[in-house]
Amino acid sequence: MFLKRQATLLILAGILAMPAASIAATEETASESAVLSGGAPEFSSYERRVVARGVAEYSFKLCVGAGPYDVIGLHRVVKESAPNVPAPTAQAVFLAHGDLWGFRPAFLGDVPSVLPLPSPTAPSLPVFLAQNGVDVWGIDFRWTLVPATETDFSFMQSWGIATDAADLGTAISAARFARVAGGNGFGQVTLLGWSRGGQIGYAYLNNESQLPRGLRQVKGFIPADIYLKTDVARFKSLACTRQQGEEAFIAGGTYANSTGSLISALGSLAIADPNGSSILNGPPFNLPGFTNREAGLLVGEATYGLQGGLEPTPSYHMTGGNFDATGKPTGLLYTADQALFELEKGASPFQPYREQAEADAATCEQTDVPFDDHLADITVPVLYVGAGGGFGDSGLYTTSLLGSTDVTSNIVSLNAQRAFDFGHADLFQGINAQSLVWQPILTWLQAH
Repeated sequence: MFLKRQATLLILAGILAMPAASIAATEETASESAVLSGGAPEFSSYERRVVARGVAEYSFKLCVGAGPYDVIGLHRVVKESAPNVPAPTAQAVFLAHGDLWGFRPAFLGDVPSVLPLPSPTAPSLPVFLAQNGVDVWGIDFRWTLVPATETDFSFMQSWGIATDAADLGTAISAARFARVAGGNGFGQVTLLGWSRGGQIGYAYLNNESQLPRGLRQVKGFIPADIYLKTDVARFKSLACTRQQGEEAFIAGGTYANSTGSLISALGSLAIADPNGSSILNGPPFNLPGFTNREAGLLVGEATYGLQGGLEPTPSYHMTGGNFDATGKPTGLLYTADQALFELEKGASPFQPYREQAEADAATCEQTDVPFDDHLADITVPVLYVGAGGGFGDSGLYTTSLLGSTDVTSNIVSLNAQRAFDFGHADLFQGINAQSLVWQPILTWLQAH
């Protein structure tokens, strides 16, 4: 199995490094090879699109199992030396997304059909890093690719943190092989995990720390606005309560959390009919008087209000914003309204309860999980990035449990009141995120 996967990654690497005109022939050859070996083609859906002047995104889907939804997405955002020719780079970073959103909505954002003239502000973190000579890669975890039309989620019953961590390792391997094919060498990458992706990053590094150093793939870690462990008793108690609820859903045969379907609908309505009456006005929500725009803002500004009192930190929210005297949101402070609505619109319809339950189990610490046993063996340099209105400085405790001696942090806090502070998604969507968040990340990457 290991040799087969390595062969697949070598084929994938060659495709990612070649001109688009050669793709079809290579896919045919790969398919023939897979048939001869008794398996199905393990990659598909090659796509290249320009995302900024001189910068392109390459993307693939990669099979990681025998089931119809055992598929992950792989993305590369990189400066090109010529069309379809990625420029060699010394630095590579791999991005792992969190709940609700895959790589594109979480990190890349909406790409305009007509590219704007060069601007001092890059449209997204991947483009900004690519423009500055970093080879940026990212994953779509398998649950993000499950279509909204699916009704039988039995396949999702066992999709937990271990599943995500294994898929992350496969995706990083593919990225490294592709970099070899492009003349970059087989060097390690830096891993950035945002939100749940940070917890998956901890799980992956926990496992990788037990491998011989020559087999380790990650040289540095950037957990973005998240904790896996906490020394705050209330946070731990809330994690236990969340875990109990998630385990109850699983025991009852409900394996998929469909919150993303609602978030996507709210974002779509906020864009298409901002002044229309929101679906939140009726049952089961019964929040009367909200327009679609106000409902879309509510998801970002008052995320904590939609979490049933089980939010991971006080006043936890995606985007900082203002409210009127009645408590309705009136607008965002750090991110453009449209950017939030586009983010919401891009939410994946389903996510495994098993993944969420296992993550909460690691925080609760009443149920043993295998992916947090070796945190003290993680020794790579770490940059913790936090948002004052998100997880903020509560994410520092997990970093103190690591064996790393090079640990720094950048926590963006712009308001003394948490409810109005820089939010969880402002890190990547914010108007000033380039100077507040992305540039410090680039500086750290260059120093490491």
